[in-house]
Amino acid sequence: MVTLVDAVNFIKDYDTAYSLQDTDEHLGEEDHRSVTDLLVEQVEFSDVILISKTDLVSEEDLNHLTGVLRSLNADADIIPIQKGAVPLNKVINTGRFSFERAQQSPGWLKELRGEHIPETEEYGISSFVYRARRPFHPAKFYQFLNTPVKNRQTDSIQGFLLACKSS
Repeated sequence: MVTLVDAVNFIKDYDTAYSLQDTDEHLGEEDHRSVTDLLVEQVEFSDVILISKTDLVSEEDLNHLTGVLRSLNADADIIPIQKGAVPLNKVINTGRFSFERAQQSPGWLKELRGEHIPETEEYGISSFVYRARRPFHPAKFYQFLNTPVKNRQTDSIQGFLLACKSS
């Protein structure tokens, strides 16, 4: 299990403990989890943790982040990376996954008891594949990515595709 950690934003998000309500990432009014909950769950279950954007933080900040990650998961292989350059042998066929260790994780135990809520439901995480003959319009795509979520005209995938479509 590989987790990607953003060196620039992880500690800010981890320390501030914004609620998902504050970031518009919640699943309804009764959802009182924090961003930290999601970050910790991902790091705790990882076998390999990639720290991205290490060239954008100081050595002191990188050492602090590495210490936090190590305190959350003492067994993971922590690999600092820059510009997405990941040695494939560090993430593919590593042999690091331990079924026995995974069975002891809180999430796994909840699953066995029938209490686990899939991340797609719990955190509203989803994915899609976009295929088209024409690429996104570069300026529209850039504008969409750089508009704060609260100020966007749409929060749907269809709205995103329409906003960034080439004319």
